[in-house]
Formats: sequence, C-alpha cells, structure tokens
Amino acid sequence: MNGQYYKLPLKLSTILEKKDMAVCNLEESVSQHIHLLITTVLGENKDDPNYGCQLWESDFDIKASNNEVKEQVEIAVRTSIVKYEKRLSQIRVTAIVSQEELNMAAGRKVKKKIKVSVNGTLAKNNNPFHYSSYFYVSPLSFD
Repeated sequence: MNGQYYKLPLKLSTILEKKDMAVCNLEESVSQHIHLLITTVLGENKDDPNYGCQLWESDFDIKASNNEVKEQVEIAVRTSIVKYEKRLSQIRVTAIVSQEELNMAAGRKVKKKIKVSVNGTLAKNNNPFHYSSYFYVSPLSFD
C-alpha cells in the first residue's frame, strides 16, 4: 500500500466483508487528518488524551474581539498540527474571524465564523500543501 492512504471515515463493514478499503492520496490524507485534529476535543481520544485541538477548551465569548479569537485559533491549530502531523513541514496557520447572522429553525442566531487555512510543505515530496475549512462558534440567539 505504498503511496496510498485510507480515506476517512473508515467503513468497518468493508473490513468485515473483507473488501478493499477506500484509499486517497497523500494530500487528501493530510487534509483529512488536519480536519480530524481540529474537530477533536482534547480527551476525546481514549488512547491519547492529548490528541485533538486546544481550541475547544476556549470559551468562545461572542464579546471577545475577533483578533483575540483569531490568535487563539491560530496557536491551537498550529500546535496540534506540529505535534501530530509529521508529514507536513513549514506550517503556517491563518484564521479569519467574522460574525454571521444565521436563520435557523429556533430563530436567528449570530455566530462567529472561523475560517482556518493551513499552508505548508509535504515532507515526503516537498510539494506545497493547502487546507482550508470553516466552522461556527458562540451562538447568540435573538428575535
């Protein structure tokens, strides 16, 4: 399986049926792992309680300045990637924080939207790497 990586999420039924697992390339595998790191709360992985992102330990107060949140996010994400994603070097993390009003079933909510971009170099082949995603935090309901 040289040069191939398993695609997430793993489908255990495929293993039980003794079928081939879905695979992806190096860039997709690193992207999947970064997404998993960012969305995992510390302590959630029972084998390694330090696996995940310190980001979720923060209290995302809607009143916190966007610059404060930006700095927290960049430090937390970069720290996790440096520790757990050894296939990536020269890691640069940038975050853009904005507020968005969302219409939801329970009414309108204002949330902080955090866009995270990770750039670096793939250690195996020195190719440039880019990952980008976003998520919402800090619900504030109003009518």
